[in-house]
Amino acid sequence: MPPYDRLPSAGVGKRTEAIALAAAPSTNGRPPMVTDDPGTRTAAAGPSRRTWTTLALLAVLLVVAGAGAGFGIGTLLPKQYAARADVLYLLTREQPTGFLREDRNLSTQLVLLTSRTVLGPVSAGSGVPVEDLAESLQASVLEESEVISIEFRDADPDRATRVLDAIVTRYLAVSNNDERSDVRGYLETELATVLDRIEAARTDSALGAELSPLVDREQQLRSRLDELSISDLAGPGARVLVPPYADVDPVSPRPLVAAATGALTALLVAALGLLLVVRRQFRPSGGSGRDHDTAPDSRRA
Repeated sequence: MPPYDRLPSAGVGKRTEAIALAAAPSTNGRPPMVTDDPGTRTAAAGPSRRTWTTLALLAVLLVVAGAGAGFGIGTLLPKQYAARADVLYLLTREQPTGFLREDRNLSTQLVLLTSRTVLGPVSAGSGVPVEDLAESLQASVLEESEVISIEFRDADPDRATRVLDAIVTRYLAVSNNDERSDVRGYLETELATVLDRIEAARTDSALGAELSPLVDREQQLRSRLDELSISDLAGPGARVLVPPYADVDPVSPRPLVAAATGALTALLVAALGLLLVVRRQFRPSGGSGRDHDTAPDSRRA
């Protein structure tokens, strides 16, 4: 065969080989990757059913372990019992002028309950530090009422009742000791002095100009004494509505609540771990981009 008959065939072969090399993905001189490998297909499609089953079992075991740990901790913690009492504080004695005055009076009573004026003598009698008494004592006003609910917690229900009874007794003594007797004594003494001066002004013409102011002063003093008398008829401002008593069941710890908290925490941890595993499984490979970027250099080489 003449040489010029073989030249076109050789040129066509070289062009076909160049086109094939350009169309094939670059492997930097390495053999092309086989894409029919089962492991490669599984990784691209995501976790298998066996992987999902394993992750689900691990999540369930983690939740059960968290619930068991919470229940165990709740069972081992020392029990706390609550002693309760209700005190009625009559706002009618204070003659409130509006809701703001009522709220202020009741808030003052709550502050008084937890003050050292009340807790100091109780601490001296019970041997419990004032700070511990204040930490274990809770007081609140029932909604839209004049009732103050008091609660004291202790590991011994009987001791909790005794301490709360001492707190309530001391509070009543301080709250109802508003020095009204001293005020009444002062008003009565002042009224007697004014009456004497009125009598002297009526007999001495030189003191006639003082008679009218003295009479006004007399009326003011009598009006104030009448207010005190009405308040005394209403009784003390604070009185015991429900005597101190202790709950039969402990208020803390609560094992079921602790178990639910542990299970919820474990569930959150399991969900976070599952999210990280799935994200790692579906993360694209970083080598393909670098291979495509170096393809032109390999072709030029």
